[in-house]
Amino acid sequence: MIITVKNNTQFPILLNGTLLPGYYTTMPVTPISPEKYTTYNIGSSTAAGAGTYGGNAWLVVLDTPGDTWSFATGCSYNGTVAPPHNKPRAGVAESSDPKDGNSAARLKGNSIISTDTFKDKDGKNIKFIASASFDETGTAVFTVYTTHASA
Repeated sequence: MIITVKNNTQFPILLNGTLLPGYYTTMPVTPISPEKYTTYNIGSSTAAGAGTYGGNAWLVVLDTPGDTWSFATGCSYNGTVAPPHNKPRAGVAESSDPKDGNSAARLKGNSIISTDTFKDKDGKNIKFIASASFDETGTAVFTVYTTHASA
């Protein structure tokens, strides 16, 4: 399964934990620099063509020392079952536990907004938004960005 994580923020994102019963066929590159992305593949530890699932925990590192935001991504795929029955899933959760990302996986993905408010590089209040979806090729795409927030 192909997975892309897009960092549309002004802060680096670090990989902070993994739930993967299978293996990475290509590893995620971290940190994910601001306005960049990483694409990686996961495979099944069982028979060829079998489905796979997994989750990763990520950490957005803000400019203020010790200030971070955690989110988890997860996805699953039923393997060689032909569409539309293969039902890939992707999801995101506000959590530092990769299991929560896997549990959040849905057919059409989902999106979340950070509970807490943070400061951007200009001192303005922001919240983080993370979304899970699929592109036209079936790649699971997780996008993280910010929005201005009231105090």
